[in-house]
Amino acid sequence: MLRGHFDELRPLCPRCRIGGQVVALGVTVVEEERDDDIISGILGCAACGGEYPIIDGLPVIVADVRRYVQDNLFYLLARNDLSPMIESLIGDAAGPASSFDSARQYLSSYVWDHWAEFDTNETKPAPGGARPGAIARGLDSAIVLASADLPEGPVLDIGCGAGRTVHELARRTGRRVLGIDLGSSLARAARRAIVEGKVDYPRRRIGIVFDRRSFAVPQAPRGSADVWICDATALPFADGTFAFALGMNVLDCLSSPRDGLVEFDRVLAPGGEIVLSVPFDWTATVTPVENWIGGHSQRSPLDGDAKEILDLLLTDGPMAAGKLRRKSQAIEIPWHVRLHERSCMHYYAYGLAAISG
Repeated sequence: MLRGHFDELRPLCPRCRIGGQVVALGVTVVEEERDDDIISGILGCAACGGEYPIIDGLPVIVADVRRYVQDNLFYLLARNDLSPMIESLIGDAAGPASSFDSARQYLSSYVWDHWAEFDTNETKPAPGGARPGAIARGLDSAIVLASADLPEGPVLDIGCGAGRTVHELARRTGRRVLGIDLGSSLARAARRAIVEGKVDYPRRRIGIVFDRRSFAVPQAPRGSADVWICDATALPFADGTFAFALGMNVLDCLSSPRDGLVEFDRVLAPGGEIVLSVPFDWTATVTPVENWIGGHSQRSPLDGDAKEILDLLLTDGPMAAGKLRRKSQAIEIPWHVRLHERSCMHYYAYGLAAISG
C-alpha cells in the first residue's frame, strides 16, 4: 500500500461508515515496508477496534473482514512460487472445477487480455481473431465520453481486474489513480504489474494444461497508481473524494448494481464524472435476479431492456440511483474473454458517461 495514496485518500472504516460514523483508518502495524510501500501490516479503526490486513501490499478494506477472509482464504494464501512442473502436477491432481483450476482460469483469461500484448511469446490471435488489450482499446473508446474539464482530484478505477486500466489512467491523466477489486488473485497480479512492472501468470492452453508466462510490462509513473481490495457497494471513502471514476465491465458483477451506482455518486465530487461499460452478462450466483438491470421480466413496459433500465437509473425520476445523470452520448464497446486456445467469448458492452450532481 503506497503511503502517498493512503495519505491523500484517507480511507474510512467501512464498518463505521455503514453505521453512520465517519472514522478515518490509521496504520497501526507495519511489518514490512519498502520505499514508502507497506507490504505487510494492519490498518486499524480507533472507534470500533476493527482491523484490516495489508497482505502483499494489498489493504483489505471491507466491512466484514472475517467473512471476506473465510470466503477467500484459498486465494489469499495461494502460493505463486511453485515451479511450472509442480504446478502442473498439482493441477492434474486437483482436477477440473477445483479451486486451484478456477483460480488459474480466472487469471489466464483476464491477465491475458490486460497484459499479454507485451508478451513476446504471444504471437497468435485467439479464436475469432481476438487480440490481447481489448480492455485498453475499450478505454480508448470510452474515455472520450468524459469531459476534458474535470474537477481537481484523484481517480478511482472500480473493478480494475488485472490492472491495465489503472496503468492507462495514471499515464493519461497525470493524476493519482486507485484501482479497487474484490478478487484477491487478480488484485495481486494487478499490483505486481503496476508497481513492479512484472507479470507472471498461468496461461491456459487447453483442458487443465497451463503454460507459465513471465514478462516485463511498462510501469505506471512512480507513485501514481495503486490497487486495494474494496467492496464497490460499500466504498471506504468520504463523500466527494474522487474527480473521476471508471467502471469497465463491473456493474453486472455486483450483488446490487443499483447500490453500486449510489456509492459511485457518493464518492464523486460535484461535477465529477464516471464512465461505465456494461456487457449485461449477469450471473445469478453473484447478482440475485431481482437486482439485475434488465435481462428478465419481459412482460414489463420496458420489455426487460437492460440499456433502457440503466438509462432510467441515471435520469431524473422515481428510478434514479442517487444524483448521477447520464450524459447524452452512448456507444457500443467490443470486448472479449479468452478461455483457451480454441475458445473465446465476444461481447459488446454498453458504454456511457454520467455526471454527479
